[in-house]
Amino acid sequence: MPIIKFYTDEIAMRTNSHQSKMNKNWKYNSFIIINLLNFIHMKKINFLFTLTFILMSFTVFSQAVEKGVKLIDIYYGWPNLWSNTAKSALTDANSVDVQVGSLGPFGGKLEYMVSDKVGAGVEINYANTSVKWTENTTDGNGNNVTYNYDFSIPRMRVMFCFNLHFGGSENFDGFWRIGAGYSSLSWKYTTNDPNYNDEQINFNIFPIAFRTAIGGRYFFSENFGLNAELGLGGGPLVAFGISSKF
Repeated sequence: MPIIKFYTDEIAMRTNSHQSKMNKNWKYNSFIIINLLNFIHMKKINFLFTLTFILMSFTVFSQAVEKGVKLIDIYYGWPNLWSNTAKSALTDANSVDVQVGSLGPFGGKLEYMVSDKVGAGVEINYANTSVKWTENTTDGNGNNVTYNYDFSIPRMRVMFCFNLHFGGSENFDGFWRIGAGYSSLSWKYTTNDPNYNDEQINFNIFPIAFRTAIGGRYFFSENFGLNAELGLGGGPLVAFGISSKF
């Protein structure tokens, strides 16, 4: 009986010791797990706080323009599409001293920011193409004569525009613009050829101008910068210029 009691007590002592060690290990492991979860939780909080701060900074400080700002753009564009067309249409093999002049398109824009992302304004642009040439021929009496011809095509547009702004820095302002308004197109023709009269013809059968463009401004100082855009419709295909805001 003493021997059985000895083994019984020994088993109980080892069992209690094993349970004590398990309890200690469990408490230790629980401590590690809880601290690890707290660490991860704090990292998440810190990450979210940092991300929120970055987004707030991006929202508050990243806009080059905002509500109430006024913008002025002056630009010069390319190409003047009428130049080669007019030369081909008006001159022939008898034409000499052909001179083709091209002015513009150039123009300006005034815009007011009605909100942080939307602006409204007006655009005016002008372009002119001129072709001058000389023809050596004979008159009705068989005499050699020289006639001079001067042909020009001035165009002007005045459009009201709306702009949707986007951008990701304090310096860059991207925009998409759509505009519509009045278009003026005329031909002016002068010559010393008695078979033709000097005249100016207005071709305002459909005097509507429409334009859409995408572009951007980069401000290298608080109030001044450069602009560039690609567009279709009443104005240049490509334009570059200077900008100001106040």
